Amino acid sequence: MRPGVLVRLAVAGTRTDRVRVALTIATATLATVMLLVAATVLAVDVPEPRYQVVLLNHFDLRQTVAATLLLVSLPVLALAAQAGRIGAPARQRRLAALRLAGATPRQVVTIAAAETGVAAALGAGLGLAACLAGRVLLHQRNPDGRLWLPTDVSPWPWLLVLILVGLPVAAASVAALLLRHMQHSPLGVARAAETPVPKPWPLLFVPLGFAVFAVVETRDGMSGSVVLRLFFGGAVTAAGLVLGMAWLSHQAGRLLHRVGRGPATLLAARRLTADPWSGSRTVGVLLVCGLVAGGGLGMRDHYAAQLRIWLRHEPPPELMERVRQGEPIDPFFASGLKGISLAVGVAAAIAAIGVLTALLEAVAARRRAFATLTAAGVRRRVLAQALLWQAVLPVALMMPAAVLLGAGMVQQILPEMYDTVFTEVPDPACTGGACRSEMRIEYRYETWFVDWTEVALVSAAGIGLVALIAGLAAATLRTRTDLQDLRTA
Repeated sequence: MRPGVLVRLAVAGTRTDRVRVALTIATATLATVMLLVAATVLAVDVPEPRYQVVLLNHFDLRQTVAATLLLVSLPVLALAAQAGRIGAPARQRRLAALRLAGATPRQVVTIAAAETGVAAALGAGLGLAACLAGRVLLHQRNPDGRLWLPTDVSPWPWLLVLILVGLPVAAASVAALLLRHMQHSPLGVARAAETPVPKPWPLLFVPLGFAVFAVVETRDGMSGSVVLRLFFGGAVTAAGLVLGMAWLSHQAGRLLHRVGRGPATLLAARRLTADPWSGSRTVGVLLVCGLVAGGGLGMRDHYAAQLRIWLRHEPPPELMERVRQGEPIDPFFASGLKGISLAVGVAAAIAAIGVLTALLEAVAARRRAFATLTAAGVRRRVLAQALLWQAVLPVALMMPAAVLLGAGMVQQILPEMYDTVFTEVPDPACTGGACRSEMRIEYRYETWFVDWTEVALVSAAGIGLVALIAGLAAATLRTRTDLQDLRTA
């Protein structure tokens, strides 16, 4: 197949296809930026302090920053892997038509891989350009001659090539994997077949990733191998959440069918059990965002527990002044938490666009069923409520668990905190006036965990975001329930 024909067939499609390509480019750009920043931090070798950000001047703190950047990039990478699922039914029907027109299975796979791979490669190029522009803009020195960030360091060449080449190759491979069934028979796309029941085995990745965090030893510092193991554990956990979301949605539908009352809940329950795959993996990316947000909450509460220990003793006057004024004790730590919150927010916003697109596609694909229900007397309000139940219920059940899981994983790698208490104990055998006393040292461990109020707020934010998206999708039901679709759809 000639390159020109391949490009035309790859970019051809509907508005949903263009949205999928745009989301693939956006997620690949953001993932490339975050991975390149982490690779730059890993490449820093500072024999003496030369950066204004003190975290970058110490090996252990620098490795911790790199590990945090890699873990924060997990929602973006998960969304980049699932961006190809948006508009998948319509794309599979389009590619199946090419099969029926005479295209070979290899040509169909090449077209799909070209669409996703080229979009991911364009996103990787934009991410590289953004990093290079940021290096130029942020290459500023203070009066002491110190840089703010390591803009004088470049990532290792092999790691740079791995990021820029591996991301598009992985995206194209996922796109080819999604078309494995179409290679056997293009008629299977148009044939009505029962959707297979999802299996729960992907959820086994979640305890496996948690076990990696539990066994990693961080007392001796954060070496490069420790950072990679933590990234592997986080990636395995994120994969378990994303891939296991279909089974969780199916179980949520069965639960709603058992306890639900009213037509809206029964319609939503039947839809969740009949097609739990629809949009489940994109919603799973929001759970990964909750996972990383829970990790950020755990880091902040660990720091708060450390602050409580400091305040029990005689802290420096400047420290007490910061506490009275409500300023952060460690500005660098506070800025790091803000960066984590910003990255999670951006990933959640992109994932929300993906969820909205998936819901709009589902409403458009079921317009004939909606029109039939409307003709039978079902109100549009009931259909909107069913769509809301279908979108919100799985997230409402799993978002608090994802936030707590992230906080628990962070708790496994953060050091235990204890307060040293010195107690003067008199010698009981001494009865005279000049008695010597012994100094007893007691270590009191500080117990901490994430604040339940914060867990509730983060979970409510995720559930509210999905409810808002479902409301926007339900607003299109008036045009999707036209009775004319009974004759034309």
